[in-house]
Amino acid sequence: MRAPFQVIVFPYRTEERTLKVLIGKRADDGTWQAISGGGENTETPLEAAKRELMEESNLTGEHWQQLDSRTMLPKVHYAGHEAWGDDVFVIPEYAFAVETYGLEVISYEHAELRWVDVATAHALLKYDSNKVALWELCQRVMV
Repeated sequence: MRAPFQVIVFPYRTEERTLKVLIGKRADDGTWQAISGGGENTETPLEAAKRELMEESNLTGEHWQQLDSRTMLPKVHYAGHEAWGDDVFVIPEYAFAVETYGLEVISYEHAELRWVDVATAHALLKYDSNKVALWELCQRVMV
């Protein structure tokens, strides 16, 4: 069962003193966003973030950081929200950053995955919550 929370994940790496993040272009609507998804069953947000990273990019990482950036999203945007009860109206979206290595593999959920610098990511990302989390990641990593 879908758990009542969402996660976003910014895989990152440093190339020639430049911070790069992996973002994905959704296959269904062409929106650029961080790796994202919902918790399943009794997963914690961190467990969900690790699973989503693997499912959507085939990457694993080290030095996981839960960011302070957080937003609330309307439950009606998510399949299965009826099971959460009538007293749940919004769900939290937790943000994570993780250093990764290796080659990503695109999933069916994306038309494209792209490693980009922060300015390019900021220009492409649609959602403000993604942009805020990206800003926080930059402050924490400071290349």
